[in-house]
Amino acid sequence: MLNSSQIKQWAYRLGFDLVGIAPAAVIEYEQSLREYLDKGYQDRMRYLERNAAKRTDPRKLMPEARSIICMAMNYYAPLPEVVDEDIYGKVARFAWGMDYHEVVRKKLKRLAAIIRRELGQPVRLRCMVDTAPLAEKAHAARAGLGWIGKNGLLINEHYGSWLVLGEIITNLELEFDEPAAERCGDCRQCLEACPVGALVKDRVLEARKCISYLTIEQRAEIPVKQAEKMGAWLFGCDICQEVCPFNQEPVSTELAEFQPQPLWCRINLREILEMDEEEFQRRFAGSSLLRAGLQNLQRVAGMIYRQC
Repeated sequence: MLNSSQIKQWAYRLGFDLVGIAPAAVIEYEQSLREYLDKGYQDRMRYLERNAAKRTDPRKLMPEARSIICMAMNYYAPLPEVVDEDIYGKVARFAWGMDYHEVVRKKLKRLAAIIRRELGQPVRLRCMVDTAPLAEKAHAARAGLGWIGKNGLLINEHYGSWLVLGEIITNLELEFDEPAAERCGDCRQCLEACPVGALVKDRVLEARKCISYLTIEQRAEIPVKQAEKMGAWLFGCDICQEVCPFNQEPVSTELAEFQPQPLWCRINLREILEMDEEEFQRRFAGSSLLRAGLQNLQRVAGMIYRQC
């Protein structure tokens, strides 16, 4: 029979930086989720409403689930040096390298294949990367990977919040890890630094104000009052992470897939405004930037350019 230690060693060898195991049990936040939805903070992210019940209980995704193998990968990398002085739009650090969804998903599937091979008998394993209705940060915290900070992100004492998450839900009975202690204390730097006031209180993000939401998810024109506060952010935003005390001495990733691509880290606004769909698909193949779509990037790029 496999044990938790063996699975963790395989996961580390595949390139995961943090691994922990949590019970496939109910996360007690149904009331706070309902309050969040009732206030309309989710805006156009209707999937949060459709799958609200599933988010509180992983057994609604897999009835026979017993354990959740939670993993995280550090994606931090310093910004490559830029020599010209043209007008650029800023890109959130998670999109500087290859699309993390694909990177993490491939490694999760490889881990699942190893578990099946070594176990030698039928086992249920469901791999997830930020797409299924699973409260992944809550389960990662329960698995000891870190705690949920006041900016709503998982924070690890060593890696800070520069982490992407992945999970495998399984019917295997595994040994669970102890949750990490919350260490934000009285610090409110992330809430105070947000220029649009999207962090309305500890661990509560009003998506319809958030720069990341406005530049990636939303497709409508951004209100002028919000646009004036957004600076040069073209795709996503890292402000609440950049000010976090646990991110001040970051550890750079060693993964080749997360090494920054110069044309993806900062985007020339003139070039994106003049780009056609064929060039867009070619230049950003394999990047998370494809998620926004050319029209959306041009919408935001035009807004930034007009303010320069």
